[in-house]
Amino acid sequence: MTERINPQITEKIVQALASYLKRDPASITEAHHLRDDLGLDSVAVIELLFEIEERFKLQIPDQDLPGLSTVGSVAAYVQRRLAEPQGSSKPESPKSKTPSIKSGSKKSASSRSTSANPLPPNWPQRN
Repeated sequence: MTERINPQITEKIVQALASYLKRDPASITEAHHLRDDLGLDSVAVIELLFEIEERFKLQIPDQDLPGLSTVGSVAAYVQRRLAEPQGSSKPESPKSKTPSIKSGSKKSASSRSTSANPLPPNWPQRN
């Protein structure tokens, strides 16, 4: 069940780590644990993952963070995410987003003045 990870992905991740840690990239392997072996704390892991998001142009949802503990697991994750179709990179459905002002409830829309002015009654009115 071991997946073959693209060496270019691993190389970019190792480069990001080496730059962050000011270490020789050759001293970092896929087996290294981000915290235990490389000494990254929680903040450093978040900063590293932000750098990886920038380099690979993807977003890493918070719920995926616990599985990213080694250099290899980060590389495998990035490879899986890059292989996904473009539209599936956002797990949120449109319904879960905060509603915009335009989509207010019908009750609030009907309680407004019947004029064409969309501003609440206590705001300065347009003429």
